[in-house]
Amino acid sequence: MLATVLNCGDVMHFIVILYRKWRFFFLLGALLVLLVVHPIVAGFGDVGPLFDALFALVMLMLILALAQDKVWRVMACILLIPAAALSTGGHLLSSSAQVISVTAGHAIGALFFVAVAGKIIQSILASQELTLDSVFGAICGYLLLGVASALTYAMIYAANPDSFQLGDSVKVHMEQAEYSRHVFIYYSFVTLTTVGYGDVIPLSMPARTLSWVEALTGQLYLAILVAGLISALVARKSASIRREVDH
Repeated sequence: MLATVLNCGDVMHFIVILYRKWRFFFLLGALLVLLVVHPIVAGFGDVGPLFDALFALVMLMLILALAQDKVWRVMACILLIPAAALSTGGHLLSSSAQVISVTAGHAIGALFFVAVAGKIIQSILASQELTLDSVFGAICGYLLLGVASALTYAMIYAANPDSFQLGDSVKVHMEQAEYSRHVFIYYSFVTLTTVGYGDVIPLSMPARTLSWVEALTGQLYLAILVAGLISALVARKSASIRREVDH
């Protein structure tokens, strides 16, 4: 019995160490499930409130990824609890109240994602040691900015549907609540990467302003932060190889 407890303790200790070393890698995996796997699964059938459950899971992992900062833990929980409660609990309400509840949850979630992206960037820049996980963290920050913008686009559309001109194929999906969020996630990342297919066009000033700000942010983010991190890692690896050769 004692041996079993000790083994379980060793396993938990190993998991904690592994998570601390690769915290952004695991966070990236959760984000990819939310942004890539879930839309694909949703295309084969109704998955109900799975998006909001994954949404809450990602927010929880964000807190765990930055749990070493006590002030951050408190601030994150203040945003996480109402966002998760409104997003997932809203599905138990009537249709009109559900829209308000879920929208409010996503609004708080968007604020939470922006705050986390900033915190991740700050923690990477303040770190004395750059690792491969630092690059994963930078990628997570990029994806979080895209999700935060997508939730904001959805709120703008809910307040004024004329804020966007939608193509015929997109309009069909917008009639289904389960797919409407993925439409704006799609539009957000198309804008963030400055691809611009033209099937979703911003018309109102808030939508247009957010679109160009997101496009500019996406380009600066990749050109400055991600490229800088990769260059620093390559330079450090080269210096390490040279030292080994010299010795």
